[in-house]
Amino acid sequence: MSLTVNHLYAALYRRHDERYHWALITATSATEGVKSHATNIPNPADWHYVSEPFNVATEWKPLVILASLGELPADVTAATLQERFARIPMQTPECDQPHPFTCRIWFRAAVKALEGVVPCANFVDALERELVSLADDHATLVGLGRPWKLYAEVSHPNAWTV
Repeated sequence: MSLTVNHLYAALYRRHDERYHWALITATSATEGVKSHATNIPNPADWHYVSEPFNVATEWKPLVILASLGELPADVTAATLQERFARIPMQTPECDQPHPFTCRIWFRAAVKALEGVVPCANFVDALERELVSLADDHATLVGLGRPWKLYAEVSHPNAWTV
């Protein structure tokens, strides 16, 4: 499965508690990119932003899906996104209260920070529902050892209900 260069992908990873770990992947080649996410490893009380290399062949976590959120404008680079993502506070924004801060909350804030860059930024609730639905449909197969699934794109934002 290959990525499309200069596209931004949502990545959902299988966890043992039937939830997902959420990340964003900026594709820099057909097989590589930059993974951006919030994590609390190794200290569960300390959330922090991580930007790290991503390779479809060596990704060790149980990746369930990658879904393209769209092509990045020519003037937006992986470095530009990393700078923007690094400024996201590691706390739950008022609009997502009373939920505790998690990688999912960070993902939602990161997507909102992309307003004007990708078309889904104004539809984060609908995007989240669609991604969970896609992941739920494929998670059992990943648990049985099947490979993750690549979605060329999520629904057009006009198809989502708010």
